[in-house]
Amino acid sequence: MAGSTVAVIGGGPLGLMALKGFKEDGFDATLFESRDWVGGLWKHSPDDSISAAANTIFNSSKYRSAITDFPMPDDMDDFPTASQLQKYFESYCNHFDLWPHIKLNSPIGKVKRNQNDWSLEVGSKDGSTTSTEHFDKVVFACGSFLKPRVPDLQGIEKFKGKAIHSIKFNNPAQFKGKNVLVIGMHASAQDTVSGLSPHVSKVYLSHRSGVVILPRYGEDGSVYDRQPGMGTFIIMLYFSVLLPSLYQWLIDTMVGKMSKKAYPNVPAAWNFTPSPSLAVTAPMIASELWPHLESGLCEPVADVARITGPRTVELKDGRLLDDVDVIIYCTGYHTCIPVPLEPEELNPFAYVGAMPVLYRNIFSLNPDPAIRNSIAFLGQAGAPLPGFVQFEMQNMSVSQIWLGRSSLPPLVEMQKWHRGYMAWRERTAKKYGVTSTFYSVFVPMADHFTWCDETAGLGLKARFGLIERWTRREAWGLWWSDQELYNMCLSGLTTPAIFRLFDVGKRKAWAGARKQIVIENEKVERQQKERQKATMKGV
Repeated sequence: MAGSTVAVIGGGPLGLMALKGFKEDGFDATLFESRDWVGGLWKHSPDDSISAAANTIFNSSKYRSAITDFPMPDDMDDFPTASQLQKYFESYCNHFDLWPHIKLNSPIGKVKRNQNDWSLEVGSKDGSTTSTEHFDKVVFACGSFLKPRVPDLQGIEKFKGKAIHSIKFNNPAQFKGKNVLVIGMHASAQDTVSGLSPHVSKVYLSHRSGVVILPRYGEDGSVYDRQPGMGTFIIMLYFSVLLPSLYQWLIDTMVGKMSKKAYPNVPAAWNFTPSPSLAVTAPMIASELWPHLESGLCEPVADVARITGPRTVELKDGRLLDDVDVIIYCTGYHTCIPVPLEPEELNPFAYVGAMPVLYRNIFSLNPDPAIRNSIAFLGQAGAPLPGFVQFEMQNMSVSQIWLGRSSLPPLVEMQKWHRGYMAWRERTAKKYGVTSTFYSVFVPMADHFTWCDETAGLGLKARFGLIERWTRREAWGLWWSDQELYNMCLSGLTTPAIFRLFDVGKRKAWAGARKQIVIENEKVERQQKERQKATMKGV
């Protein structure tokens, strides 16, 4: 209920959005961040903590990625850099007066459940002092990129060069003149190759299952994530439930054609195809990697079979690389929570890298209803929506449940959902032939969006649903009162402001949402025309 105290652990985007949302809804919320900045991994850190690389560029465009009621500024790149995003989150704190509620340099040593509340053991930057603070509710907003995943390579003890995870890739200049083997091929691999490119002699890019690569801009000059509009998106949700196999085949085929059109000359020797279905992996936005592939500096090679000597690596296709000086693992992260919970059974992860045992990948399945309604884990339910709105929907949902405007179902229904979710993951992994568990936070989009729409009070399906747009009073009322806005929402840019447009008596609408929807649609049209003009001039 409003007035309850809430502890938010983690000062990245998840934590900041949660803090703002709880504060807006009347909770007395405090955010704890172990480092001396906000923005989480979006501030490049030269130490061994997780952070974006100095050259990281966000995969989603600013037109789709902003927080729902805080647009990204005009001077930000179409695809923001890490430093621009970190500055954006600092501005977010300024704009919504969050700083008085944020405690930096405050690592949490332990979270303990007491009879009626939660106690947090709060440390200091130098570890010299510890205090205990009590809260009614606790939110873990640490995300899912926490513990580096390092493959167990046969014969690695024979390798005499340096082998590191990308989390420790902080100074590419140290590899000057070296031959580097990068294992893994997604966003962190692209950043690593781009960072290495001015310094190294050669990069081998080892991958095991191919990848779909896409450019940042479409053939018409628009940002690649401009579509689909809200109307098409919701039709896709229905389609994914009614005819899931056909739906996924169409998505894979459509995106595959986009990839081939943008990159028609991919050598067969790179083995990018066949690639895994987008049901179990995400496409790679390859605009920064492609020039290094074309130049030959970076050569895609097969998966590693074993290490056979001080500089020799055997690949699974039988090829030997006999000149490897450095190995960099771009192999992702295990999911876990970085703070001990007492009692231990409250930890939703049985072990590091396990699937979380949670309802909606957010709420505890503990038998005690007081626990289920007072602890939440954010960032464990990812869905294919661009940018930050996919997680902001979860923040809104948690807040509305704790306010009592929405509610959790009985425990037996929560447990049933979790069993169904795990069965869906098992079926999907088997169907698409993935050899290891696919990205642990993937959730079925139709189910997840529908639940968030109702629980958070977004009001989107009632106005733009395939059936609802013809049968619901809310849809006809919007169309009658503001046809321009209705059509813009239905078929224009799905700007994040749409998620703050309607007030259904739950989360607060944003008074500036309509204006921002118009502005963002005008911006993306202007961006497309400017890029077309620049392309015609050969720029």
